[in-house]
Amino acid sequence: MSYLSVLRQSLNANLELLEDELGGAEGPHLLDARPYSPLDDAANPPSKKTVELLEKIRVDLKAVDAIVTPSQFKVVDVANAQYGAAALGGAVLLDVAGAIEKLGGEASLEKLAEETGANEHKLGRILRTLTGEYIFQETSHQVFKNTRHSIGLSHPGARSFLSFITDLGMKSSSGIPKDLIDPETKNSFAETTAPFCKVVSKNGQTFAEYMGDPENAAMVALGNEGVVGWLNKLTRASLLNDYPWAELGNGTVIDLGCGAGDSGMDAVQQYPHLTWVYQDFEPVLESLKKDYPAHLSERVQNGTTTFVTQDYFQPNVSDGNAWYMRGVLHEYDDEGVLTILKHVGDAMQRTPGSKMIINEVLNSSPVIMPASSTSAPSECIPATQSALGSVANTMTWSTFSLFGGKERSYAEYEALLNAAGLRISRFFKFRTFTVVLEAVVNVL
Repeated sequence: MSYLSVLRQSLNANLELLEDELGGAEGPHLLDARPYSPLDDAANPPSKKTVELLEKIRVDLKAVDAIVTPSQFKVVDVANAQYGAAALGGAVLLDVAGAIEKLGGEASLEKLAEETGANEHKLGRILRTLTGEYIFQETSHQVFKNTRHSIGLSHPGARSFLSFITDLGMKSSSGIPKDLIDPETKNSFAETTAPFCKVVSKNGQTFAEYMGDPENAAMVALGNEGVVGWLNKLTRASLLNDYPWAELGNGTVIDLGCGAGDSGMDAVQQYPHLTWVYQDFEPVLESLKKDYPAHLSERVQNGTTTFVTQDYFQPNVSDGNAWYMRGVLHEYDDEGVLTILKHVGDAMQRTPGSKMIINEVLNSSPVIMPASSTSAPSECIPATQSALGSVANTMTWSTFSLFGGKERSYAEYEALLNAAGLRISRFFKFRTFTVVLEAVVNVL
């Protein structure tokens, strides 16, 4: 018998006992915005037998989670716990639960942002982090309700306690909820106003400036050689195998904003017929040339790998069959992204049939459960977004907090691409928390 079977039998047995112990056919509810008195009444705690069963069930559920979660993603999930505390702090600071009730028990993100005075996009990040824990419920795209776990956030005593606890957590977290309502940063997605500047660098240095300071050399080594490299490994296999690179044949790929260039190195090893053009600023390219693997040096000599200096906010000088951007667009606000897309779109028109390959994390709603739904949450996972919704959602906090960037949903990218004269042609959901949006020139 597998250990999963052992856990399944234990959970089934204890859940049946819990139903009998609690009595009544209704049982605990998940999404109703009211307390479940047999469990939630602090003045009348559950029976000892109930508490014993609850403990067994919760321990077994954590064991199931640990077994079925790939080890890398489990580590990411736990490491990003600070963002959960920051999200809770933001919800308490703004009294989101109270605002939902004031707006009739269900409210759009736009109305909630207006009611609380918060930035709509940043508030959405907070709410989706909490809906992954069933604190709040998303009933349709960007429409939220309370749950039995969120209604308590408006209680004065709970608000005092949670404000104190989460404020302690926020002092060590770069994702500060106060950025939601600070007049200077509320509507900003600029790296100079990112929470990182206030919390970590403490002197207004951007993330790039901080990492470029010689005094922080140890942090640079840790970031580049450790964190970034390790995280890239979590997405690299899916990038190579879940997108059909072979369809490009002997085509030319323009790697826009290539940075360290590691995904391009992987791609040309697996698909050696591709011509790969690295584009970035001159210092970045010089560093890439210096560290380019010796076993790929023949590609540089024969011209199938080249390096071209390019500011992507300027007209693009290269021609190719595919324009590849990995983690580029999420670092900029909508205006900046639109500028980049228009320049690439203009260049694409020089090569009929060329395509744009956007590799990003899509703004993830772990589940969207209609108010009347009796389905299991697993039946309500949205399709056009990153896989592993809760992990993907918390992963995107670092973009906001480090770079001041803006993670987007499928619909938001679609609108920007359309505005730039492009359209999404295909969507690829990977076996990790990144996706690929493929876009082509929109022929009217």
